[in-house]
Amino acid sequence: MNAPDLIFLLLRAATAVLCGVAAREALKRARLPGQPRRRRWRVRFAAAVLLALGVFALEDGVGEALGRPGEPLRWRSWVWVILDLSIPAQVLAVLSTLRQRDRLEAELAAAVRRDPLTGLPNRTGFAEAATLALAAAARDGRPVAGAMLDIDHFKAINDGWGHGAGDLVLRDVAAAMRAVLRPGDVLARVGGEEFALLLPGVDARGAGPLLERLRAAAASVPHPGAPGQRVTLSAGVAVVQGTGLVALESGLRNADGALYAAKAAGRNRVMVAG
Repeated sequence: MNAPDLIFLLLRAATAVLCGVAAREALKRARLPGQPRRRRWRVRFAAAVLLALGVFALEDGVGEALGRPGEPLRWRSWVWVILDLSIPAQVLAVLSTLRQRDRLEAELAAAVRRDPLTGLPNRTGFAEAATLALAAAARDGRPVAGAMLDIDHFKAINDGWGHGAGDLVLRDVAAAMRAVLRPGDVLARVGGEEFALLLPGVDARGAGPLLERLRAAAASVPHPGAPGQRVTLSAGVAVVQGTGLVALESGLRNADGALYAAKAAGRNRVMVAG
């Protein structure tokens, strides 16, 4: 086999390999959730065409390079080599662009639902996660408690030591609380220094011990001021009855009222809605 024949065969083999890779990636995309049925079949058909092209390219490479000894390759054969090789390469480039687009869309969707400072869900993310948790608890016949929590004297931290120190306290308090929560609990930052919490499986009074652990976790966060000062939390808790966004908002309003009562009673405590 002379050098042109070997190059031709290698290019045809590369086309076959690229066709197989492109077909595999296309089939992966067809299996993504949310794809319309008609689009799935179109993608599967395209994958089948790619596989057929790969088989043709390999057969043509063997036939041209090995089946015509001593005859020079025709210029048309080289043109088809380039054209056929470009097809799976372009398909892979398009699929790569689509994957990047999907990743960016997922990141944007997550950003809409997540607080960038603490990494916790924001109001939108909390509403979605909490309503799902409420529905699951209702199916299992379990009670659900909702709580509102607030870092005490947070404005004094911002005013006295700057917003950078305040942001650090927020991040550390969020991380400390998240570390003591149970699987299935939903914690979110819903305001400046305000957090919302959904606790499936416990009623308002049964949530008390967990909220006390959250207060203790917040107290472990270093205060930016004098060593003798502590970061403290006030919390209000109420039962959440029913499912859906209306039930969630009603329960959290009651918890917010209990939070104000905790503030009025001297802060750094948990109050249960009456």
